Amino acid sequence: MLNRMMTASVGIAVCAGISSAGPVTTTFTADNHYAIFSRAGSVFTFEGGNELGPSGSPGAYNWSKAETYSFDAAGYLYIAAWSDKSVAQGLIGHLVTASETILSGDARWQVYSTGVDRGDWSPYPTIGEMGAYVVAADTGSLWETPHVGGANGIAPWSTIAEVSDDARWMWRATGESDPLQGGSNHGEMLIFRIPTDVPSPGPLVLAALGGLLASKRRR
Repeated sequence: MLNRMMTASVGIAVCAGISSAGPVTTTFTADNHYAIFSRAGSVFTFEGGNELGPSGSPGAYNWSKAETYSFDAAGYLYIAAWSDKSVAQGLIGHLVTASETILSGDARWQVYSTGVDRGDWSPYPTIGEMGAYVVAADTGSLWETPHVGGANGIAPWSTIAEVSDDARWMWRATGESDPLQGGSNHGEMLIFRIPTDVPSPGPLVLAALGGLLASKRRR
């Protein structure tokens, strides 16, 4: 009986230790433009973005209203973002995974500067371009910690209604006191990434198995 219990428990522990794709819902906006990509192995999938022109639909500007997209994802989520190099720039939003809500400004975010100049009416990056940029960032260890600014509601954007009040605007850190303010070219297009792996409960299951075996020995 104990052997059968051990076999079943070990099977549960091994299976629980495997991360798998899970549902992700993203709600983001950017001043001025962004495109979201998921990744499975080496395969990238374009999930959505905002308006490519300066106007919003709805809203007065392309950043006025956040868009929401839902899809399955495992590993990293990538967001390409770029500005029109006028007035201000930034990315803000949140994503909901099977286990948590991750806000922009979370310490796990990283950013890579492609050095590619994009602006109003520029197309979304292609899947091939995204793959090449990410490989370059990975192999060159070029991921950086982004600049994190004020929370949802700060000027010049005011409150983005669809985004968590605790989400914070972020952009590339450039050595300036506030790279969110003042139109500037910060090595854009930028690529942000965040891990979306479903956390593995494997250690908890293994701990429970250890307790079970200890209880059996005491008997």
